[in-house]
Amino acid sequence: MSTVKKTQQVADQYRNVRRIVSIITSLSSPYLAIFLGIILIVFLIVLLVFIPFLLFADQDKLQSSFNDGYYWSVPTQLDSDGTAYVWPVPSISRISSSFGTRDLFGTIRNHNGIDIADGAEKTGNQPIYSMAAGTVTLAGAASGYGQAIYIDHGNGLVSIYGHLSTEMMVSAGDTVSKGELIGRIGAGIVGRSTGAHLHFQINLNGTPVNPLGYVQPPDAAVPVEISYRKLNIDYVYQFLKDRESALADREILEMIDQAGKKKNVDPHLLIAITGQEQSFVPKKNNHADKIIKNPWNVFGCWCSGKGATLTTEESATIAASTIVKLSANRPTGRDPIEWLSALDNPKGYYAEHRGWWIGVSKFWRALLGGEG
Repeated sequence: MSTVKKTQQVADQYRNVRRIVSIITSLSSPYLAIFLGIILIVFLIVLLVFIPFLLFADQDKLQSSFNDGYYWSVPTQLDSDGTAYVWPVPSISRISSSFGTRDLFGTIRNHNGIDIADGAEKTGNQPIYSMAAGTVTLAGAASGYGQAIYIDHGNGLVSIYGHLSTEMMVSAGDTVSKGELIGRIGAGIVGRSTGAHLHFQINLNGTPVNPLGYVQPPDAAVPVEISYRKLNIDYVYQFLKDRESALADREILEMIDQAGKKKNVDPHLLIAITGQEQSFVPKKNNHADKIIKNPWNVFGCWCSGKGATLTTEESATIAASTIVKLSANRPTGRDPIEWLSALDNPKGYYAEHRGWWIGVSKFWRALLGGEG
């Protein structure tokens, strides 16, 4: 080996030794020790905070409640026909006093219903409607309420409307339908109250229950016309089968029904939208097996990105959430389906095409043909 090569090797070995010494020296630096100490302290604090949570938390609660877009709490009870009950004061969505204990006139008392009010000027004389069909058992003076209406809906369910005007549209013994105008909120102080409001109470077998388990404010709900009703699976299955649709599958229809029930949206409407946007997903489509998992094109498309990773129930739930959001603040008299795609809807629109709602409405009515 030449002298030059030997010299080069010695120089390389010297440089390697210098690197090792440098690394060892840096590890023993007081600044590095301080830095590592800080990291260790932070790690221990995080560990102490989260270990009890991970050990004792309910596993179901560890899952996100917002995994499907807009979160919305649904009433747990539906009418006997499978549709939602009616909010008694469509013109007011504000709940001024909740169900449960409250401070009333300086005393803690149990509040057996909810109070609905939006200031004296916007509350007095507002019309009220029956939450469901039933028989009026009282319409007139009632202790504590001034004037009230009681309606027996059968099966132990009774609704109570208190602090009313003497101007009533019903009398004891009358039969009323769901959503029928029955009276008006009293102006000023009526009965034992601090101002104009509707006391709305629901009794089940004589016991007051939370009304929000049955009804919900209009700003949070879709219109009654397109609210949840149980999917007629036999009829809809045959309807889709006759059109050679890949959606003609009872398991898929059950998923869509569950999504509609969760969000209080009519599942027939969800299927009608697939008719307008995907022609009900024909079986002969080469991608039918993928499209049926997201026929509403949530997250942009069934074909790519997050939209390609969903189940039918997940995509149906997100589509229903969108309907809930777009249904808010619907002007009086506007068609509920037209409003979903209206350019003047402040929440946005479901589809740009101006004729979208006409096609959806046509399919929706056809799918409801099995109700009779």
